[in-house]
Amino acid sequence: MERRGIHVMFSGRTHLPAMERLVGEIAPSLGLNWVIAEVNGNFQYASHPEAAEANSITADDARQLAKMARGHGVELVPMYNCLGHQSWKERPAALLRSHPEFNEAPDVDATAKDFYCMSWCPNHPDVNPLVFDLFDELIDAFGAKAFHVGMDEVFILGHCPRCKGTPNADLFAKAVNDLHAHLVGKRKMEMQMWGDRFLDSETVGCRHTWEGSANQTWPAVDMVRKDIVICDWHYEEWDDFPSVRFFLDKGFRVWPAGWNREKSVARFTEVARRDATPKMLGYMATTWGNMTDIVAGLAGEPTATDRVAAVVAGVKLGAKLAKD
Repeated sequence: MERRGIHVMFSGRTHLPAMERLVGEIAPSLGLNWVIAEVNGNFQYASHPEAAEANSITADDARQLAKMARGHGVELVPMYNCLGHQSWKERPAALLRSHPEFNEAPDVDATAKDFYCMSWCPNHPDVNPLVFDLFDELIDAFGAKAFHVGMDEVFILGHCPRCKGTPNADLFAKAVNDLHAHLVGKRKMEMQMWGDRFLDSETVGCRHTWEGSANQTWPAVDMVRKDIVICDWHYEEWDDFPSVRFFLDKGFRVWPAGWNREKSVARFTEVARRDATPKMLGYMATTWGNMTDIVAGLAGEPTATDRVAAVVAGVKLGAKLAKD
């Protein structure tokens, strides 16, 4: 497969040794040629220092990592989670801690049992100028040719006075199109995003409210530009993955992404090959855990938990199937 990737959580300077090991040793040894580094607020932003977490990486750190990655044939892509995933439960990340005015639903009880993550308001007039400054710093520091905007699992939408009454699909499409205008239109680079909010959970979303949308964002798929790379993630063990063909038929380039269940990884890559057109790009392994532990596991060192071991097995299987 053309793109053999891995997505990792890059949570600050404590992960620098693991990232150096990943791009300089582990990824090339597994035949992986793309690394998506989810940085979010873990960068020392000069334009808006309040939007940085403690112990963040520096621009020099990013430049050195990108140089190392290129030297080993690896494309290193920065990621900043957009719209959703602006907190973990009631604990906001740096952006909403420093700019609570961006919160889409400040009156919603974030301590409630079924609450997941905060979102920013796609209609707040100040949010895009600020986050585009952050994007530009990441793009320049990493020398990036592509940028991943996240956009998965957006459950909080259409709450604030600016957004209430507007269909969720329109709100989601606006957010996507705003990001596209900056990244593709202005910066002339590839935009990548997760695809779950474009899938109707009752049909191509495999009847699953995480892998597909149940809050009516999915009609936005017909309102956005088709040069976005859709990272189509699925983790459950489904018999089929109709979303691959769905996104290809819509005209997108598609990058399927699996996780920690080997049976699911094997079937997903099989379906991706079966339904492939020239727009099916490859396979991406996701990790969703401590990068230091995962990189150690990928190097063959003892893993701390069964969960890490399962993730490592999923990455290795996906890399093998994508390379074979």
